[in-house]
Amino acid sequence: MEKLYLYQWTWAEVKAYLKKDSVIIVPFGSTEQHGLHLPLGNDALVAIRLAEDAARITKTIVAPPCWYGWSPHHMAYPGTISITPETLISVLYEVLRSLIYHGFQRLIVINGHRTANLPPMQIATTRIRNETGAYVTIADPFYIGDTVSRKIRESPPGGIGHAEELETSHMMHIFPDLVDIKKAVKNLPHKKKFHFADPYMIGDRVFTPSSLESFRDATKPSGVTGDPTLSTEEKGKILHKALVDNLVELIKLARKEKVSLKRITPCF
Repeated sequence: MEKLYLYQWTWAEVKAYLKKDSVIIVPFGSTEQHGLHLPLGNDALVAIRLAEDAARITKTIVAPPCWYGWSPHHMAYPGTISITPETLISVLYEVLRSLIYHGFQRLIVINGHRTANLPPMQIATTRIRNETGAYVTIADPFYIGDTVSRKIRESPPGGIGHAEELETSHMMHIFPDLVDIKKAVKNLPHKKKFHFADPYMIGDRVFTPSSLESFRDATKPSGVTGDPTLSTEEKGKILHKALVDNLVELIKLARKEKVSLKRITPCF
């Protein structure tokens, strides 16, 4: 059996790994609604698959994935599990601190949950970086895939949001059995002066948090924001390859980073 994950190894095998390498990949995602055509585990599945594919190429160990994220607005639809940002900060901080205590000096966190998870994750990783001296970076597919996404997207302005063309295309490639594209529906937001949802739109922006009610009203009856009807497996294949290539390059760069660890203790 292929052993990519930390939980598959013995402590002695981990000790041996640390004698020759100090990089570990840490996948974080969420469990939340992704419309009528994508699974609740979409974000976690993306982070996991990217971690596994990059790990195989670079011979890197992968930490156990986290399936939960900060998804308050998606509680408008059944099945979503949301933790507070404070909990997410604590979970990521304590996971990273444990790994660093054992000798992992270079940690690559894959965030499959886009902008919602980023603020708490940035707080946790910044704290860890300054307290321990370890090299920690967050790789979000939405951002490390920015260049290729702009090339392959066909959605009109406002068409990239949630469970849309890019997310759906990616899942059609990596987990096709979990996609029911026949149920995909388009839901383009109304034009506004300040638009936030689609990062590929050109214009001035503000951030306005969604309430359960406002999110439900804006996305009913599907839970989608954007246009998944333009999704194809081929776009997903192109996107996935670019993401894995970038992660492989990031891991190689991480191995070259100079690290001076500070004395740390485990979390008690």
